[in-house]
Amino acid sequence: MKTKVPNIFINQLKTLFLFKLSPILIMKQLILLLIVAFYSASVSAQVERQDGSPQVMEVNSFIASLKPEANNLSSRKSVNPAAQNLENLLYKVQPSIYFDSGNVKTYGEKPKNFFVDARSLNKISNSNLLKNNIEIVTIKINSATELSSTIDLSVFSNFKNLKYIYIVSSVSTTDVALSKMILNYDEKYSIFYKVEKGDTNQ
Repeated sequence: MKTKVPNIFINQLKTLFLFKLSPILIMKQLILLLIVAFYSASVSAQVERQDGSPQVMEVNSFIASLKPEANNLSSRKSVNPAAQNLENLLYKVQPSIYFDSGNVKTYGEKPKNFFVDARSLNKISNSNLLKNNIEIVTIKINSATELSSTIDLSVFSNFKNLKYIYIVSSVSTTDVALSKMILNYDEKYSIFYKVEKGDTNQ
């Protein structure tokens, strides 16, 4: 006659085994949840860029993005002409136009730089400017009120050689906030910014 062996011991082992796996399964689920969350945030950021709002970078980061990688020996010997040209426009004296409250002051022949304060942007289209050689527009933001206004890039549609929009703010701001200010963005423009508090020469 066969004796029936109780399954209590086996069932207890199974329960213990499952109990030990439970924290591991929870960790795996948590990691998977975090991955999904980060992926969703990344996709969401990309979608925001696809809605027509431009990418706005801090000026030094933008210049660095134009330069060859430092670890590439062959590229270290070559200088990116676009980066060199931009640095010249930003940091060397160039023929320039200053436009303030409708008043125009031009220095030099065939000006490449155009300086304007945010409150004067809507007056540009009604002014007689030497626009054909302008490569960079510097827009000065002087107050928090101006940060809540818009920057309509359509006013520069007749600037045939314009490549760069440089926003200089004396008020703390971010790339996201500035991006939301831009209207009628055109992909031919690169937009970058600098927060500049106090008096400087640049």
